[in-house]
Amino acid sequence: MKLIVALALISGLTATSVTAAPYTFIEGKVPKGVQPDGNSIVLEGPEELLVIDTGRHPAHTDQIIAVAKAKNKPITAIINTHWHLDHTTGNARIRAAYSSARLYASTAVAGALKGFLAKNIEQAKALLDDPSVPEERKADARLYLEAINDPANLIPDQPVKGPMSIQLGARELRLHLAKYAATEGDVWIHDPANKTVFTGDLVVVPLPFFDTGCAEGWRQALAEIDQLDFHTLVPGHGLPMDHAAFSNYRQAFDAFTACAESTAGTASCVAIWRQQGAAFAAMHPDPKYVDAALTYYVDQVLRVPAKRSEYCGK
Repeated sequence: MKLIVALALISGLTATSVTAAPYTFIEGKVPKGVQPDGNSIVLEGPEELLVIDTGRHPAHTDQIIAVAKAKNKPITAIINTHWHLDHTTGNARIRAAYSSARLYASTAVAGALKGFLAKNIEQAKALLDDPSVPEERKADARLYLEAINDPANLIPDQPVKGPMSIQLGARELRLHLAKYAATEGDVWIHDPANKTVFTGDLVVVPLPFFDTGCAEGWRQALAEIDQLDFHTLVPGHGLPMDHAAFSNYRQAFDAFTACAESTAGTASCVAIWRQQGAAFAAMHPDPKYVDAALTYYVDQVLRVPAKRSEYCGK
């Protein structure tokens, strides 16, 4: 896990620079053999802190709490960009420490708790009963079961149903909702004063994850973001990038999904991301993983009508 205040910024396609950030960035990691954590961001107001996404594992969430203790300010608000548990499981831990923290999120989590998030309950219980399963995987199973059995810390106090604003001192944070994109109900945040956008899993490195993704709505959300005046974009996974790098990401995304929606061979679509999204694909150490993931998404999600209907709300 890595807590970064001055952070490397992905610039264009290859160049990097270091910039002071108007927020604390806590990088989510993907350790081998366990489930990932998403990125978390801590924004500071005159007397309070706001957190965007809370991770999964206690070691990740404890870094957020450590920032609050170091700054001697309470966490008064949490924004969940979406309902995937690598971005929301830490809600309970933070609210145990800061009980007044209000939760802002899409209402889609209520449906996910009855549908997508409930699919692995029996598998998780079986893992806990299997003596051959490593303790790290059992710990992830416990976190999963604890999270979905604690809906009060996943369902928002303040539902995000469309554009709205949150004041953080003199700062205005603008919240936007993409109804069907990386998930049902992606919340993304624009900080105009600091020319920064926080996208959650609308942007993911090394490749977009379509496990619950609707390509059509996702393209629309990326197009809307690209029209904004910003210098820095913080993704759901991966390091922050500048506007030029994001525009490259969007173009690669559009080309990849257009290919997946055509009759072109799967390998041709994989090659498109490999070429146009090369700067992002290269950030994963295993090229075989990138190719296998892209192949899976084309064949098992993007070209499956039932999946497209489910994830696009049709």
